[in-house]
Amino acid sequence: MIILDKPYVSTLLSSTLQQLGTPVLKIGDVQIPEEEKLDLLEETLFFEQLEKSSAPLLFNSENGLAMLMNYLPESKFAEWTSLFKNKAEFRRRMTKIYPSFYFREVSIQDLYEIPLESIPFPIIIKPVIGYSSVGVYRIDCIEDWHHTVEKLKVDINDSASAYPNDVIDSQTVILEELIQGNEYAIDAYFTKEGKPVILNLFKRMFANDKDMSDRIYYTSKSVLSETLAPISDFLEKLGDIDALASFPLHFEVRITKEGQVVPIEVNPFRFAGIGTTELGVHAYGVDVYDYYFNQLKPNWEEKIEAMDNAIYSFLCAEFDPSISLELIRAVDHESFKQQFNEILDYRYMNYKEYPIFSVVFFKHHTFDENKRLLTLELSNFISLYEPQLV
Repeated sequence: MIILDKPYVSTLLSSTLQQLGTPVLKIGDVQIPEEEKLDLLEETLFFEQLEKSSAPLLFNSENGLAMLMNYLPESKFAEWTSLFKNKAEFRRRMTKIYPSFYFREVSIQDLYEIPLESIPFPIIIKPVIGYSSVGVYRIDCIEDWHHTVEKLKVDINDSASAYPNDVIDSQTVILEELIQGNEYAIDAYFTKEGKPVILNLFKRMFANDKDMSDRIYYTSKSVLSETLAPISDFLEKLGDIDALASFPLHFEVRITKEGQVVPIEVNPFRFAGIGTTELGVHAYGVDVYDYYFNQLKPNWEEKIEAMDNAIYSFLCAEFDPSISLELIRAVDHESFKQQFNEILDYRYMNYKEYPIFSVVFFKHHTFDENKRLLTLELSNFISLYEPQLV
């Protein structure tokens, strides 16, 4: 069973749901390709069936999590949602595995009252309940504190109209120690028996130490070969924390130089957002929706052996949220496409509602293209309405 909501439903997702006959709850006016071919259920009936069924549950975004909490507040669904969406509660639970990890939950109002000498800089600051990289900052020293806090407050206010309160909470933030190492994003699920299954594994690229954007993730034979084993070991430990079963998740970790896997966050009941999870289809032929709903497990040894030596990446064309969406007149998609050597799929996003104008899946054989795209000024492809003189 699946709940579909904004910001984006891909053609692949809709097509897979049609083939599987998956019961669907549509929320609001989200655009769904070939919607008429889906098994759409009325809201109350959907949750009645969900409560009685043992069928796998999935969301395509986090916007509908509050609905789940309202209908089934005593369920395991609600319990796991509360645990993983609240980053402070998640850190408290993870102290069983990482007892010395520094974190602190603070209200926005109290940020200016904290004795800064008590903070072990460098740190990461971010909303306790958040989405993507909205309001996520690295602070290296006391001198950077005040102006970063001001930027954080602006980010949260700018995003308030685009995301529900249960997706981004503007009231509290978490301070946590900076985890050094390479960062990875993983789509996975726990079977009914509680066994973890990895479906996607992407590595994140950063333009510099301060970069917190989600612009580029990539995968390759080497990424998979080097990280599948330690990520699998971490999932085993995570599953033991709360006896996870029949549970899909998208999570981020960093792997330190010593090889320790340290979680950044876990996002319940969804895979990578706005369809970016589908990079795995291009790279190694894994349709996460088909694998999850049919409870299949990729044969990673065979998958890696069959892959070519290319680097498969996606780019999320997310622009500065301070740009007023109402002032955007047009996006020059054709010029933007010319920045890529080999596009596998180019998806147009609704930049009138969210500060993203496209998601691009592309293929290459060196990192030169990725490095250039990582610092490309996306505002050059956006034209604004001329200000009106009064």
